[in-house]
Amino acid sequence: MPTSPDALPRKPDALTGVRELFGGAGFLLRTPGIWPHALVPGVVLSVLVALSAWLSFSWFGPLLGGMITTQETWYERLGAEVLHYLGAILATVFGALLALAITPPLCGPALERIVVAQERALGIPERAPLGLLSELLCGVRAQACAALFALPLLALLWLIDFALPAAAVLTVPGKFLVAAFALAWNLFDYPLTLRGVRMRERLALVTRYKLFSFGFGAAFAILFLVPCCAVLLLPVGVAAATRSLWTLLLHDPTLLPEVPRPVSAARS
Repeated sequence: MPTSPDALPRKPDALTGVRELFGGAGFLLRTPGIWPHALVPGVVLSVLVALSAWLSFSWFGPLLGGMITTQETWYERLGAEVLHYLGAILATVFGALLALAITPPLCGPALERIVVAQERALGIPERAPLGLLSELLCGVRAQACAALFALPLLALLWLIDFALPAAAVLTVPGKFLVAAFALAWNLFDYPLTLRGVRMRERLALVTRYKLFSFGFGAAFAILFLVPCCAVLLLPVGVAAATRSLWTLLLHDPTLLPEVPRPVSAARS
């Protein structure tokens, strides 16, 4: 269970947010029943990347190589081979990036099971189950909301970098700040959407506890710099976000009063 109000500082701070990452990881390790759900993002990503590579080398690469119809000379044959393999490699990279983008929404139902398991361990009253379509839409919404917030700001910072390279001393920390808050918003979206919390109320949560949100998001932003970790650690992020939500709710009775508090002193 999240840290009790007595053990928290006067207001949950950035370090409290960082600690929730370890709490989410510990919960997953101690709960074998949800391991199959936690493995889903990695399995889905692996299947999509493998499918992309297979299509790239078996279809797209030969299609490009075949554009050189006459291969009578050595340089024509070389050009066909270069088009074949270069096209296949580039298509595989593009497919992998696309797989990274679409895996989280596809894993919405599995991630929802992790939210439910973590809520149950915290002693939170159960809510009515959602249908499969609603669970998938929850994943799409989490991705879209973070993108709508982060992409314009990151694009602006990249433009400033391009126009004024010396501004990197400010834009690089700015990019990290945007990424941290976008990740916190994205991960909080899973338990909040499942509880029917409106956008305005979510914004109030993040702005009221800015340091906590930054610490929580920054911890994952650092880990997500490693390729594929953004997907593979998504189950940890969802469990940690669920714990974080009730850390804040236990500390602040006025925050999201429509969301239930624990009915028992369950700890996990």
